[in-house]
Amino acid sequence: MPKPHTGRLGDTINSVTPRAALFLLAASVCAVAQTLAGDADRGRLRFRALGCIACHSVDGVGGGYAPDLAKRIGRETTPVAMAAQFWNRSPFMWRMIRTRRIVLPEPDAQDFADLYAYFYSARFFDRPPEAARGREAFSQNRCASCHAQASPVGAPAPEELPPVADAIALLERMWCAASRMLEACSSRRTPWPELTSQQAADIAAWIRELSARKPLAGELPAPSAQPGERLFQQKGCASCHTGPRALHGRFSGRTLLDFAVAMWNRAPEMRRRPPLDYGEMRQLVAWLWLLQIPTPKGDPARGAASFTQKGCASCHQRSLTGAPRLTARRWDPFLFMQHLWRQSADMHAGFTENRRTWPTLTPTDVSDILAWLNRPPTPRSY
Repeated sequence: MPKPHTGRLGDTINSVTPRAALFLLAASVCAVAQTLAGDADRGRLRFRALGCIACHSVDGVGGGYAPDLAKRIGRETTPVAMAAQFWNRSPFMWRMIRTRRIVLPEPDAQDFADLYAYFYSARFFDRPPEAARGREAFSQNRCASCHAQASPVGAPAPEELPPVADAIALLERMWCAASRMLEACSSRRTPWPELTSQQAADIAAWIRELSARKPLAGELPAPSAQPGERLFQQKGCASCHTGPRALHGRFSGRTLLDFAVAMWNRAPEMRRRPPLDYGEMRQLVAWLWLLQIPTPKGDPARGAASFTQKGCASCHQRSLTGAPRLTARRWDPFLFMQHLWRQSADMHAGFTENRRTWPTLTPTDVSDILAWLNRPPTPRSY
């Protein structure tokens, strides 16, 4: 057997067959797939924009035709479990949609990730922020000793601060100024102002109230779309947060704001405080939050058996049925829900026409099937 060519990547691809080259490309795509992290605040907005609130409620707010999703999505519910619930209830959803003649939105995988984050955190949010409490917290934490008119260290007064969208955006700006603030605290011998999540939310609400009284100087830039996992590597966070300092699975039940506040409170202890562009803190803490959600590891062998036993293979592995083949893509529970939402009308029609019963999936079934679909590709697969 000839030895494989060991030159440049382009030379390697030129030395193999097109079929094997496609295999190499598919393998590389799977290897660089990024974790899709959700954002609870975005999920709250999408819950309304997509029209989910017309039928569903969250903590009693919304329509009463369908289940309250905050009561179904608790701390013990994983994205895989949500995907299983979504699959199992889809026949009931489609009957209601047809009966009420609802115009369907087209949520994508990121929407489902954001909705999951919203449902998960809805029952564990702090009290709604209040500007009056924010003014008190600003004073209690001695922020006013620097942030005042004619500041001794040149810090802007509260009314001069630019507007912020929310507490995470405020903490992002504070983070970027942390080195200067640490110098000011050291020179004035004042302690580092540690905050609670509630205080951060309240202070942000107070600053928003102050900034609402003056016109905007310009438009905010587009927030960063860099995945949090990639930022964690690029900013050098992974070089310290490894081994006993790794953050995976250690902080369950926290919100995105909790992680942002923890970054601020621990800033003086960090050897490096890399600057963040607009929106990057939100991407980082969303990914850190996702790390705390337990992800069951599926079994590809069981997944192959379930794919056949549940009847999936009878359509998705037969070209004449018109059902799409599900290989050659990187599946996660949110992409699964996106495709189910967009294809389930045709799927239900097919099941009804052929007098087949809609199969029930457990979270383990979903986890196993996704593990099988995501199995490492082989040249024969293509």
